[in-house]
Amino acid sequence: MISSLINCFLIGVLFADMLERRFPNQFNKFIVETSFNCIYFYSMLQIFLVRINNNLNKLIEGNPTLLKIKNDLDILIKPKEGKLFMNEFIKDGEIIKNIMENPETSIDFTVFSWSNDNSKYLNKKIIYDKNEPKTISEHSDIKFMLIEILIGENKPYKVDLKTDDYNFYLVGNKFTKDFFIYYLINFLNIDKAELNETKFSIKIIDHNVNTFQMDFTDKNESIILRKNDYIAELNNDN
Repeated sequence: MISSLINCFLIGVLFADMLERRFPNQFNKFIVETSFNCIYFYSMLQIFLVRINNNLNKLIEGNPTLLKIKNDLDILIKPKEGKLFMNEFIKDGEIIKNIMENPETSIDFTVFSWSNDNSKYLNKKIIYDKNEPKTISEHSDIKFMLIEILIGENKPYKVDLKTDDYNFYLVGNKFTKDFFIYYLINFLNIDKAELNETKFSIKIIDHNVNTFQMDFTDKNESIILRKNDYIAELNNDN
């Protein structure tokens, strides 16, 4: 088998050499035209594959299931090859599917995520202003000892802002009632119907072992992380 391939290769070389000697001008013209056509078709193939890749990325980004599979595979296969970026668009606590097909859809906020070069967890930046650029944020040095969400008279739900899979401890992250509803639905698998209670509050034991509790009302209260501390806001004007 190998000897046959070698013989075919040698015959081809000899045949090309014969054509070059007997028809030098035509042979050179053929080589030039063939090279040009190969470069042309290679370039066209590149353009086609780029378009296919862009359309495939849009399809994946609009489908949370496909997006999670893609991100998990990227982190597993390429943990040290640069950073992975992704967006989740949130409305009423749920991830909007197929948003690329309806770009005018109203959302509450976006979760912009990226991976570290040497770790498997995703950093998650919460973005409320759609015009805010999606850039990598600095890690906050704050780590709360305990976070609990209390809904009506139900048992409290424990919130972890950092695990082996994700990290919300980023400078500038703003935690509102909308965020915690998103967290409860998507990370703790709480039924959305259970979150319709009037009373919705948060209890925190911070890094200095101080206890802090706040009720969420229609004033859009929030907790904002900074580099070395955090602040509580009663409304968007504070």
